[in-house]
Amino acid sequence: MRQKRAKAYRKLMSLYSLSFGFRQPYQVLIDSHMCQEAVAHKIELLKQLGAVLQGAVKPMITQCCIHELYLQGQAHQPAVDLAKTFERRKCNHREAIPGDECVASVVGETNKHRYVIATQSQDLRQTLRAVPGVPIVHMNRSVMILEPPSDATLRAKALEEGMALLPSEPEAATLPAAQPEEPSKKKKKGPKGPNPLSVKKKKTQTEAS
Repeated sequence: MRQKRAKAYRKLMSLYSLSFGFRQPYQVLIDSHMCQEAVAHKIELLKQLGAVLQGAVKPMITQCCIHELYLQGQAHQPAVDLAKTFERRKCNHREAIPGDECVASVVGETNKHRYVIATQSQDLRQTLRAVPGVPIVHMNRSVMILEPPSDATLRAKALEEGMALLPSEPEAATLPAAQPEEPSKKKKKGPKGPNPLSVKKKKTQTEAS
């Protein structure tokens, strides 16, 4: 990986760590499409994930995604074998559902378990971009790409930074309470006296004796 790209990915994962609480080893939820891509192009999936995410990874897959691989037939058995080496993530679906729907439901509306998603599904990537704090990885011509943060992620980051500037409850309790401003007293207007400068003194006339 080029140094410039590695630096950009390091900065991006730092964003997810500081703003959304991601920690190593990163939990990477891999779907059936990514398993097929890795086998087809002989990609060392875990090695590339570690290089792109700049840290240790824990690969995971749901039962629905493995079931989806089984449905592809014997020709895709190598992808099934690869998927079986990953930790199984319980999705609680009694009946298998499409992999895209399964992964989206596991991530939920907030990605509270802090999953990194590795997928080749355009539809799934589009869906997850609406969820803040979801790092998305995909392959482009055998090169693994970590997507830039989505608009939802950037908005959530900005909101958190704004909240961080506000005082906490203990800090707010120590701040002096704002004193209510007293209304300014208006002077009562009364009848004005005569201007002393305008009053002319009366001259006393002396009578001729």
